[in-house]
Amino acid sequence: MESWDDLRYFRAVAECGSLNGARKQLGVNHSTVFRRIRGLEEKLGVRLFERRDARYHLTGAGEALMVRSEQVAEAIEEIDRLILGGDQELSGTVRITCPDGFAYYDLPPLLAEFRQLYPGIEVELLASSDDLNLSRMEADIALRATARPPEHLVGRKLKVVPWYLYGVVGKHSTSDQCLTLEDFAGQQVIGPDRSLLRLAPMQWLEKNIHHFAVAARANTLIGMAELARAGLGLAFLPEDVAPGLQPIGQFERQFESPLWLLTHPDLRSNARVLACSRFLAERLSDT
Repeated sequence: MESWDDLRYFRAVAECGSLNGARKQLGVNHSTVFRRIRGLEEKLGVRLFERRDARYHLTGAGEALMVRSEQVAEAIEEIDRLILGGDQELSGTVRITCPDGFAYYDLPPLLAEFRQLYPGIEVELLASSDDLNLSRMEADIALRATARPPEHLVGRKLKVVPWYLYGVVGKHSTSDQCLTLEDFAGQQVIGPDRSLLRLAPMQWLEKNIHHFAVAARANTLIGMAELARAGLGLAFLPEDVAPGLQPIGQFERQFESPLWLLTHPDLRSNARVLACSRFLAERLSDT
């Protein structure tokens, strides 16, 4: 094998299961991926994939190469992190991944302030409901709402974000009393799409959705908030994605999302990552 590039093409097809998926991941055209895979198979003298049901499946030789390629990829990623971790320049790019609520509402004014303090640092804001892989350097800093942050990452808990049932002010009555599910019988609600059921509050809502009348569903919390803002119904949301909406009293079932600021241990000495991490921790922390 002549280069790591061969393995990159191989791994992309293996992970995506198709040439089209691999071309999108690698940013090249379809014929390039096909040519590189065919060339790699010819060099090795084995078939790495077999095509079934319009998908590319690893052969036995392909599976063996995939195991080895994982080890190579991890070694290269570790070298890249170590090099980046030693960078002491307050210039370059810092990539921040966070839930969409923080990306739309909380972070923009803070990042504008950060840019004034550090004009040489360019920030990439990656709004995503998926947890990007910091070990693979898909992001440098992660803001994650989780009670159990990954043990291989380092960071600190910034605050706890409560969840409430929200509605439009004036359209839904509010109360200081502790409300039960029975108090909401038949009320219109915005339900979660299946992709949101990884969240414990959404699992609880879906389990008890029969107490409500489902007016609409959405696959993001921002989408649920905007549907509620338009008056379609109540939405069960974390506090950070519901500006302008009214909490409908104290609810008997309470959920909280601890917010963590995390990075990979190899990057904690990087000057720009450290500067950005300290700035965000200071601005977002409750303590």
